[in-house]
Amino acid sequence: MQNLLILAPAPIAAIASSRGSGIENLLTPDPREVWADDAVGSAASIDIDFGTARPIDTVFLGHVYPLAPATSWTITGGLAGYAELTLKEAGAARANDVVGVPAPALSHAFWHGAAVTVRYLRITIAQPAGAEALTAGVVLAGAAFVPTHNREWGSGRKPIDTSTVTPLLDGGFSVVDGVRKTVWSWTLGDLGDAELDVLYHLALNRGQSQPVLVVEDPEATAGLRRRLHYGLFQQFQAFERRSYGRTRWELTIEEWGGDEAAI
Repeated sequence: MQNLLILAPAPIAAIASSRGSGIENLLTPDPREVWADDAVGSAASIDIDFGTARPIDTVFLGHVYPLAPATSWTITGGLAGYAELTLKEAGAARANDVVGVPAPALSHAFWHGAAVTVRYLRITIAQPAGAEALTAGVVLAGAAFVPTHNREWGSGRKPIDTSTVTPLLDGGFSVVDGVRKTVWSWTLGDLGDAELDVLYHLALNRGQSQPVLVVEDPEATAGLRRRLHYGLFQQFQAFERRSYGRTRWELTIEEWGGDEAAI
């Protein structure tokens, strides 16, 4: 088990793709505004220019549909070009599913590793022949905040349903379908002064209106897909000074968009 991470994405100056349509939609926060690939059986690339050199240790290609288990991806980049360094070798793109739970078509590709300073980043994604051409809703990259001490016991997820339900006089219900999604709350109980300053700056930067990625545990083990939360911070609680150099802060994220029910 690894410590949770919080990613406030680095600004992207320009983005392009080798094929498909709507690549600029990956820069909008709404994951239903998508880049649509138009071929399978070969690799497509997404090229990102940050406009300046930045440390990158986390990449997220989110709300990918359908993301077949056989789909692979590679991440490369550099200071002068897109293929100078390999950040992530070719491997399965789909985040590991929960054992014993039917795998939905909608999933995410996620990588977290050693930081590399780059200006240019290339994501190459290859679907197997015979698959349905995929769409992707969001791309994020940057250097994640990882606390020295992991979250406290007591963190938890809460499913919420955006449907509207009206009780009827006959005892039934009138239902207008929405989606089901997740709210996750957690507590960081031993923040040092320096990391509190970094996290507070991150919270001010994102507020409750700019997207953020929170990962309960970034280790590529079973259930990773359920531990990836792309969305918005919810109402902030005031952090609490517990002792010299130790601060406690409760945080909450609500996912953007739905899950299985979104498709």
